Amino acid sequence: MRLEEQTPAIQMLLCVLMVLVALGVISGIITNALILRHTKSLSTLAGEGSLPWGERKGRQFSRATSFFIDSRLKRLRAAMFGSMGLSVSAFVLIAIIDRFSR
Repeated sequence: MRLEEQTPAIQMLLCVLMVLVALGVISGIITNALILRHTKSLSTLAGEGSLPWGERKGRQFSRATSFFIDSRLKRLRAAMFGSMGLSVSAFVLIAIIDRFSR
């Protein structure tokens, strides 16, 4: 159903939910960038320059997995999963409202 064919209350609710989906996606991108910065998983450290390519990538990956364990990154984990939950739940609500408002 097109947005123009719905009641003003449903139009307003759908617009708010669309903004929430966009906010969730943007905050997810920002938290992923912060995760990569805090774990230093994209950078090559001083002692890794002489290592083979596979060994360097393995060490970078092992630094990235510390995100799930390290207690210093607990708030960042909560922000990442919260942004994912926000965008998915808003998208599901949009789909439900669109399905039942016909």
